[in-house]
Amino acid sequence: MKKVILYILLITTAIFSASCHKKQVQEKPENLISQKTMVNLIAESYIIESYLQVASDTLNRFRYTSECYHDLFYRYKVTREQFVNSMNYYLGDEDTAEKLLAEASAIIARKHKEYASADSSAVQQALWEEQQRIDSLAQIENEPIP
Repeated sequence: MKKVILYILLITTAIFSASCHKKQVQEKPENLISQKTMVNLIAESYIIESYLQVASDTLNRFRYTSECYHDLFYRYKVTREQFVNSMNYYLGDEDTAEKLLAEASAIIARKHKEYASADSSAVQQALWEEQQRIDSLAQIENEPIP
């Protein structure tokens, strides 16, 4: 699990660094997500991707991905389009992008440390609860994904 998280974090950081090499001038989106909220969204999306790599099989990956991101956007009251537009805007400035990624990495490291220090039964309980949450989200079929 550690290796998967670290691997995803390193690859994503490298991609973001490469894409942010030059400062781009982008128009500020109408519903720009605050930097603080973006940091949390980035950190949680890394955690979701790590979870999906470990916990879901190939056949259910699309369903779990949709459900996890639907839940994430719902909790932060943002849409997918708003997230993408805000991400593109923030990544247009190298300094801002580095700051966001550094803060997101700190959140991920802190959460990883919390999970690593927890005993095995607590981790198993947390995984079971997360699976129950995802399964309950699967029952919501009529609500559109933003």
